Amino acid sequence: MKRFVSGIAFVVGLLVAASVAAAPAKLTPAGKQSGFRQGLSVKYHYLGPPPLRFQSLSEAKSTLGKAKPGKPLRGLDYRDAPENAPTLTHKENFNVAADIRGYIKFDAPGTYVIEVWSNDGVEAKISGKTVGYFGGRQSCSGNVRTEVEVPKAGWYPLNIAYFQKYGTKCLMMKWGKKGEKLRWTPNSAFGY
Repeated sequence: MKRFVSGIAFVVGLLVAASVAAAPAKLTPAGKQSGFRQGLSVKYHYLGPPPLRFQSLSEAKSTLGKAKPGKPLRGLDYRDAPENAPTLTHKENFNVAADIRGYIKFDAPGTYVIEVWSNDGVEAKISGKTVGYFGGRQSCSGNVRTEVEVPKAGWYPLNIAYFQKYGTKCLMMKWGKKGEKLRWTPNSAFGY
């Protein structure tokens, strides 16, 4: 009987720990709330032509200290593009790492679900909380869905590290209030 009760207590403890871990990450609004231009700022590092190739997001991130400013992004609406197309606003089509910075605007408080899509690797953070991550190479796919708690309407800091190894490429975001259908985040929701 003691073993049975201990087993139940263990399972209950796991369930409580899981529910605490599953609580939405609470976001912190940006200090600045006006004066933004639409889009996102970006810096790029081009690794070079083959046989050089980024193998992982961590490798790409390690080169971002050498990144140079690029043409700002219009938002996060870079749908799956063919392999000969440029990567985001960079002229090269492969071996590109990007450091993307700016803000995202939520029009109302509440719990939101965020889903970042990428080809290849990405690490997206809002207010320092990770909302999307994939460390390797993949076709254009949605990464994990992440719940975030938005305490009030307004702008929130957004930082994204991204890399494109070779082949097709994409970088997009879906969002929606918890319980509602996710929709593509409009470019108007991003500023820098």
